[in-house]
Amino acid sequence: MAALVRAATLRALRNAAQFSIPEETRQANLAATPELVRDPERLAPLEAAIKATLTDGALLPAALRSSAVPVLGNIAEAVVESLLGDRGWQPVYGDDQGFSFGPGIDLLMMDPTLARLVAIEVKSTIQPGRWPRLARGRSLQLTPEWLNGPGNTGMVEWGVRSDDTFLMVVQVQLRSRRWRCCLAGDPISPRPVTEERQLEDLDWLVPLPN
Repeated sequence: MAALVRAATLRALRNAAQFSIPEETRQANLAATPELVRDPERLAPLEAAIKATLTDGALLPAALRSSAVPVLGNIAEAVVESLLGDRGWQPVYGDDQGFSFGPGIDLLMMDPTLARLVAIEVKSTIQPGRWPRLARGRSLQLTPEWLNGPGNTGMVEWGVRSDDTFLMVVQVQLRSRRWRCCLAGDPISPRPVTEERQLEDLDWLVPLPN
C-alpha cells in the first residue's frame, strides 16, 4: 500500500501546475509568533540564517543545516496555510511552535465551502533546481494507516480518521518561491491541481467512500 500511495502521489505532483509564492507571503512567514515559541533563543539564529539565505542569497552555515530543517518545515507550513487562507480555506490545526517535527500531518484545514476537512502534508526544500522528496522505504506516510495512527496528533486531537478527510500533499520550493500540490479523496487516487480554481471547490474530486 505505501509504495502504491507514494508512486501515485509522485505522478500526481509531477503533473500538477507550479504556482508562484508572492514574496510578501514568504517574508511574512519567515519567523514564528514569538509569544508562542517554546525556545525563542534557539529559534532566533536559525530564522535569521534562513532569512539571509532566502532573501540575500547567503549560504546556510554548515553548522546550522541539520537544525534548520524543522524550522524550514515550519516556515513552509505557514506559507501553505497563508496561500490557502488567501483562497478562502479555514485553518483547523497547525503547529505554531516554530519547529516542524513529528510523524503526523502538518495541517488540517476546511475548504472554502466549509464542506470538507482536508489533511495536509507539506514537503519543502531550499535546494535550487529540485523539489522536496516524499518519505521513502518502509514509511507508511500518506496511507490510511498513517493517518489513523495514534501518533498523528492533528487527527487524534480532532477525533477524525482517514475516512473523514480529503488528503492534500504540497511541495514547496522556498528558494524559487514555487509550489504545487495534489488532492485525493482516496490516498491511492491523488489527482494533480492544474488550475488554481480547483482549490475553490473540491467537487471535482472523487467523492469519499460511504
